[in-house]
Amino acid sequence: MNASWVMMMNMGISAVIALFLPIVLLVIWKVKKRKIRMLHFIVGAGVFIIFALFLEQICHYYVLNRVSPLSEFMNGNIWAFALYGALAAGVFEETGRFLAFKTVLRRSKEKETAITYGIGHGGIESILVVGISMISSLILVAAINAMGGVENYVALVPAESQGILRENLNTLLLTPPHTFLFAGIERISTIFFHIALSVIVFFAAHQPGKFYLYPVAVLAHTFLDLFAVLYQRAVIKSIVIIELVIIAVTAITVYFAYRIYQSDIAQ
Repeated sequence: MNASWVMMMNMGISAVIALFLPIVLLVIWKVKKRKIRMLHFIVGAGVFIIFALFLEQICHYYVLNRVSPLSEFMNGNIWAFALYGALAAGVFEETGRFLAFKTVLRRSKEKETAITYGIGHGGIESILVVGISMISSLILVAAINAMGGVENYVALVPAESQGILRENLNTLLLTPPHTFLFAGIERISTIFFHIALSVIVFFAAHQPGKFYLYPVAVLAHTFLDLFAVLYQRAVIKSIVIIELVIIAVTAITVYFAYRIYQSDIAQ
């Protein structure tokens, strides 16, 4: 079994979107607002890495991976698993955002800071979660095609590992090609979702009486991720439905953030 050219093309398109969209947005924002600081972008990227890829994963280990009655319950109950996974993402990432604006960026009270930070936060997620993954998958399927198929590729590894590798490769090659394209399209919505949440949390951190915006951001993030987890667990089987939900929730969140950004000034 070989990868189709459509699959490889879609992987390439998604990789380009995931890797270069954050850079394009940052350049456009820099041209529009010349006084923005790269530190804010770097902090956004760093917070995602620390809170989502490190601290959240430690939490997942104790709740989902370590053998315990709790992990057995979570892994055995789809709705508990989905709610936990979505809530964990919302709590860790929005708390990271809030703490960043309260500590490292406490003196950066210009509201443009939120946009720069959001590009960094959403951008590094796009690059690490989708961009690198798509590049790796593209290289893999290109190697499979160059070697004449899965069996020739599998023959290169020890016999005891061939069964698992064959199953994983066949699963990859049987994935509908449009799925890979949707991954890139989703990154467009997701980056703007992160920028919007950064604006909301920025005002929660910097403006008196606006703390309630922090839990609003947590709930919005949780709500969006809940659908993603349900799709991963095959409760929702249509990727089109998931993408439409992501676009709709993102549009609502961006509009809400835009109204705050335009009508208010952090003190």
